[in-house]
Amino acid sequence: MRSRLDTVVQRNSRITERSLALLATAAVLAFLWLAREFLMPAVLAIFLAFTVHPVVSWLERRHLPRWAAAAAGTLLATAVVAGIFALLYGSFSAFWAELPQYEDKLREAVQGIVRRVAHLQRQGEAMVKPPPGGVKVQESVPWGVLLLGTAQGALALAGEATIAVFTLYFALAEGPRFRQKLLTALSRDAQARERAVSAIAEVHHDLEQYMVNRVAINTALGLVTWGIYALYGLEHAAIWGLTTGLLHFIPYVGPAAGLVLPTGMALLQYGDVQHVLVVAAIYTGIVALQGNVVDPLFLGKQLRLSSIVIFLGSLFWFWIWGPVGLFLAVPLLSAARIICGHVPRLRVVAEFLGE
Repeated sequence: MRSRLDTVVQRNSRITERSLALLATAAVLAFLWLAREFLMPAVLAIFLAFTVHPVVSWLERRHLPRWAAAAAGTLLATAVVAGIFALLYGSFSAFWAELPQYEDKLREAVQGIVRRVAHLQRQGEAMVKPPPGGVKVQESVPWGVLLLGTAQGALALAGEATIAVFTLYFALAEGPRFRQKLLTALSRDAQARERAVSAIAEVHHDLEQYMVNRVAINTALGLVTWGIYALYGLEHAAIWGLTTGLLHFIPYVGPAAGLVLPTGMALLQYGDVQHVLVVAAIYTGIVALQGNVVDPLFLGKQLRLSSIVIFLGSLFWFWIWGPVGLFLAVPLLSAARIICGHVPRLRVVAEFLGE
């Protein structure tokens, strides 16, 4: 009788434990969604700190105080990001100003679409009768609503940028101190402390190497693409090189999306299939060389993540945080795999995430 009672208690305990795990998972997902405006810039800044950390360490070895080295690293990262946005804005503004020059080619491309839409519209009008009195059209532009939305968007962007900058500085300046506080809190449990030391060291080593190498490789990729397109004569080659480098931070989807922009420019500039195919072949060749030679040589199996996990994880983080989630998916998945691997009850999760 007692043994049967113990079995029932154990079964109920397992059911309760799994139910609490499901509720905790749902609560974490809800928190990630509801607090995304704060979490996105903060997490982005933390991973950016891994890229800047070698510079901060180098300045510290030159006897610069930690706070000053962190401030220098923050200024460097902020200047680079601001420079990229300024270059993108200037390049796209110039491209937008030159769009009227491609009016004839655009008209030819759009006319086919318009004819198809008009055909569908005629079919729809035959099926649906307009309401009595016609359709009322609002002729005036709601400038108040438009300006209010623009101002709110600008304020939100400024707030997120401020969160990112301050988080980056404090991550660089206070990172070692928080690591020591965590280890002090675990001092009573020797095994937990040992696992925490190992996990922190592995996360720091793997993510720092990945971020530094990825930034260097994508920068080189963007410069090479820029140079080859400029030699070929493709207009606005700087834009296509810069977007190629940025999109390659996004696994799978980014390289595919990067093909659309330069080939679209080739269609506008040259207006024939031959040049479009040449531009597409140049892009495909550069990306194939990077993916099959450069990445394995410098990155190898650094993060040890399964391909299907990277793909599905990218979709998940895009669903939670939008485009920013695509940029953060690989580092977040890698950190989750490492942490789960050092927690005995979560090692099965690490095995599923790993390759």
